Amino acid sequence: MFQYEIKRENSKAIIDLNGSLSLRDTPKLKLEIKELIDSDSVTELVFDFQHLTYLDSSGIGILLHTYSWTKEKNKIVKMVHLSSEIRTIFSVANLLEIFQVE
Repeated sequence: MFQYEIKRENSKAIIDLNGSLSLRDTPKLKLEIKELIDSDSVTELVFDFQHLTYLDSSGIGILLHTYSWTKEKNKIVKMVHLSSEIRTIFSVANLLEIFQVE
């Protein structure tokens, strides 16, 4: 099961991901991320992977869309608390070179 929570800290939006992110979970998340990026009050998005256990190709697709949307709007996107499993997925997909990972 997948859940997420969006927290706001001034101009930063923190997206806490929890569970297993797969195709059936992506449409709503994608819409909310796009709304955040389009908002003038948000300049930085932070994806917190601390509680994410699985990420499939549709989840990677959302992250790539997020990267291009934030780049168009001159905003920042960061990834934090990647588990070793998620870091391996990022490595295989060459995402470690694209995203700011802390």
